[in-house]
Amino acid sequence: MSQENKATIRGLYRSVFDERDLERIADVYSDDAEVHIPGMPEDPFGSEAIRRLFGMIIAAFPTIRCVVEDLIAEGDKVVARTTLHTASGTLDGITPQARLASWQRIDVYRLFQGSIIEHWGDRDDTSTLLHLGIVPPIERQEGYVSPDGGRQV
Repeated sequence: MSQENKATIRGLYRSVFDERDLERIADVYSDDAEVHIPGMPEDPFGSEAIRRLFGMIIAAFPTIRCVVEDLIAEGDKVVARTTLHTASGTLDGITPQARLASWQRIDVYRLFQGSIIEHWGDRDDTSTLLHLGIVPPIERQEGYVSPDGGRQV
């Protein structure tokens, strides 16, 4: 079952990001699927809401491509580590000041009978916003100590 679930997730990324086939989402996500995304006031619920979410990402970044770095499956779950690559576009009416080269995501999917019934997403919003030029980089003062203990002068 784990290999079939991995194939479903790999096919999802290929369909959405390579082929721009948003209708495929209805085939992969169950009608009552729930997506848990940090920072969203309300989790998308159902394949139609999830299709709109993916559509928004593709509209904001029309050149987006996805590289599946790792797929790990056990039982009814699949973990995907992906890198999204794109040139900058417009996100919520904001045009970025810099090109966005790439950002990484980690997603955990729970499947039942070949359909995604739950999806947890994790991403690095701060790095993404920095790359877009929406959030300016933090100026480092002399004597700043980075979280890893290295001194920045």
